[in-house]
Amino acid sequence: MPSRFSAGRRRALAALGAPLAASLLGRQARAADFPSRPITLLCPFGAGGSVDQYMRALSMAAMPVFGQNVLVENKPGAGGTLSAAVVARARPDGYTLAMTTGSTFRAPWLEPQIGFSPLTDFSYVIGMTSLEFCAVVRADSPFKTFADFMRAGQQRPGQVQYAAGDPTTLVPVSMVDIEARYGAKFQHIPFKSGSDMVTAVMGGHVAVVIDSVGTYVPQIKSGKLRLLAALGENRFAAWPQVPTAREQGFEVVLSAPMGLVGPKGMAPDIVASLHQGFRRAMQAPAVAEALAVLNQPAWYRDPQGFAAYAREAYESSGEQLRRAKLI
Repeated sequence: MPSRFSAGRRRALAALGAPLAASLLGRQARAADFPSRPITLLCPFGAGGSVDQYMRALSMAAMPVFGQNVLVENKPGAGGTLSAAVVARARPDGYTLAMTTGSTFRAPWLEPQIGFSPLTDFSYVIGMTSLEFCAVVRADSPFKTFADFMRAGQQRPGQVQYAAGDPTTLVPVSMVDIEARYGAKFQHIPFKSGSDMVTAVMGGHVAVVIDSVGTYVPQIKSGKLRLLAALGENRFAAWPQVPTAREQGFEVVLSAPMGLVGPKGMAPDIVASLHQGFRRAMQAPAVAEALAVLNQPAWYRDPQGFAAYAREAYESSGEQLRRAKLI
């Protein structure tokens, strides 16, 4: 028969274990109940662009997975970092997430007061896709290849213009290294949006646009614009006849992986629930179709892999900005 001492000890252990058991049960209930209301995804760019198009396809695919509305809210501004700043200040309850951009990891070096650090202020949920870049010209341009463009920058330094985002974005920062490596010099004309760059190149105001390809797909397909090169690791599936810059003899590889983040402090079970749900949504045929239209690859990373990429991207961005003498 158990002694009073052993029975008392069992009661004491049970009392000590009760809070832990309640905590575990609470976590299980929270994960089981999540989400109980709509999830909002903050898009770093305006409506109609390639990131917006992808996010809207994703949100539609995610709704039946989560059993709740998944809303896309456009938060353009600050070079694509406004949405990251907003989510960094959001409640860490899993109901507000943002899509990262290359600027998420670059801008904090340039603006220390930006309001977030990619190393400490986010919960990384899932890596999803990558913006793939191109060099594109008007159909009647004398430039037939990316090599033609580079030779013009070598032979007529500073006279050939190209359109890209603001001076702190991926393309102009990368072009500093590219120009130094190949002894070329171009004039960068900054624009706020891809639609503005379409207008500029179609009107003959700039010779070349270097940007993510998705915005230019309709004009390329209609024959109004022509690709000089794919600027990623591989050729575009839609235009397999167009070689990469690397295949044309130039070590130029530009891409911008992106994915969903939430504020720091999110519960691991909520991060896991979001990750699993959005991974299922990524596999939906409509999302695959959107990627095919935009000529973007899938870029799946789990939370740990995405966080590791973020650390690498942040450090490499700092090195690149120092070489460009921007910091």
